[in-house]
Amino acid sequence: MPRPDEQESVVFDLVEGQGPDPAAGDARVHVDEAADDVPGRGPGRWSRPRGLSRRTWVVAAAVVTAALLTVTAVDLVRDHRRAELMRTSSIGLTSLAEPPTETWTVPFDVLAGQGDVSFDQEVVTMGGLLVVPPSSAQHFWVDASTGGTEPRPTGFEDVVAIEPGSGEVAWRVPLGERPDCGPTGFDASASTDTLVCVHGPDDAREVLVIAPDGTARTRSADLATGEQLFAGPGGTVVRTVRTGEPVGTVECDSSGECPPEAVAAGRDLLVTAEDAGTGVERWASTVEFDQDFAYGCQATYPSDTGSDTGPAIDPDAVTARAAVELVYVDGCGVSATFSLPGARLDQAGDGTTPRWVDELGSGRYAVDRSGMTTLVVDAAGEVVRTLDGSLRTDPSAPDAPDDIVFVTRPSGSGFEAVREDGSVAWTERSARDALLVGRDVVVVDRGNRLVGLDRTTGAELWTAGAEDLATMARLRTLTDGETVAAQYVPNDGAEGGMLVALDLATGERLWDVPMAGRAIAVDGHLVEITREGLRGLG
Repeated sequence: MPRPDEQESVVFDLVEGQGPDPAAGDARVHVDEAADDVPGRGPGRWSRPRGLSRRTWVVAAAVVTAALLTVTAVDLVRDHRRAELMRTSSIGLTSLAEPPTETWTVPFDVLAGQGDVSFDQEVVTMGGLLVVPPSSAQHFWVDASTGGTEPRPTGFEDVVAIEPGSGEVAWRVPLGERPDCGPTGFDASASTDTLVCVHGPDDAREVLVIAPDGTARTRSADLATGEQLFAGPGGTVVRTVRTGEPVGTVECDSSGECPPEAVAAGRDLLVTAEDAGTGVERWASTVEFDQDFAYGCQATYPSDTGSDTGPAIDPDAVTARAAVELVYVDGCGVSATFSLPGARLDQAGDGTTPRWVDELGSGRYAVDRSGMTTLVVDAAGEVVRTLDGSLRTDPSAPDAPDDIVFVTRPSGSGFEAVREDGSVAWTERSARDALLVGRDVVVVDRGNRLVGLDRTTGAELWTAGAEDLATMARLRTLTDGETVAAQYVPNDGAEGGMLVALDLATGERLWDVPMAGRAIAVDGHLVEITREGLRGLG
């Protein structure tokens, strides 16, 4: 006889319908199954439909549990993917489910004055960090002992990088006099791998190239007489110089006005883009003088006390500003917009009417010809599409399809939704503004109410009262893909703005919170820029 632990295994077969006979002794099962037949008595606690074995119930419970776990897992994956997608957008936040509350603060080195309600700070994102260069805004400080005034820039004195989730200062890079950094913007829409700054005294300007980790390298600007250097996009600097004989000094008339006709002639402008790190030329272009742009000749010059001496004419005045993939050059008698390869985009098409160029992303640009026609062009200036009216650049969620664009016609208010083939999908005539183009919903402002429209058909999906917002202006729109949050500020420029959140599916107002500063989204986090500094909200 084998030992007990060596006995062969005993196998039991569970066969449906062959359980023990209740009449033969399984009283519990007999009573439970019979309970339904007892007058005045409800089902037994252990009852189950006749004919289903214990094994069937175990299997069914496992299937239901697995289904619930699968649904939960799918929801978690979907939410995670949605949050990651929102992190890639300058209007995207990982969650707007709850009203935001303060989580961290970073004060500016120099605070804006109490009267500077409209103080604006340009920013850029680099590697998930919020990078804040010194502001170009100035506040005049009064010396109590002498009564003299001293202009000082507000904001940070250095280039400062902030981790938007924690408020930790990742790095600081000092700068010298009159810093000019780019690309930057006011709404965190500018993102770059290379921040370029030009700084230092007029006779010793330097170029500083900053990487996302805060490492920096510098070189001399090597400016010749009459040259100016500006930060450009894509790791470039833009060098400008007037060409030809000087036109001499032009004075304003006796009334102090400086009309464009006061400058009948001027010099052309040579614009050269260089690699910021090496100084190697990338492209060069000459912008001819045009009296239509002589409004850029007006200038005021501060006196020793900080006050302006009055209007004057500077025939060689020039400024340049870097966007993410564009550089705008303006000055006395000159105005031009260049792409990264150096194409003159403002002259796309026939090049005869004044126009403004906007970045659309993905290497596309909108060239607006005085509201009559919009040309969609590539970086080489080639026209890829023509639209009647002005192409709207309303805030668009990162999960919104791009098969429809929105165009304001020259002859009316509102806008039209235009398909890729040029046909009109639907028309909205009552809206004064569009808050958000979402995946399924377009949220528009009709004055005293906000309305959600089906993105494909334009059908009205919901209406939300907005009487308390009728006297305010929308400053910013943010979204997490399920909620839209719009920031409103008073029309008179006073303090007292608010951030209002609506459910995108229903239009229900979920919450609103006061917000005196400017709300931006950085790597999925909500940050407020105030006169005092930066404030993290979560």
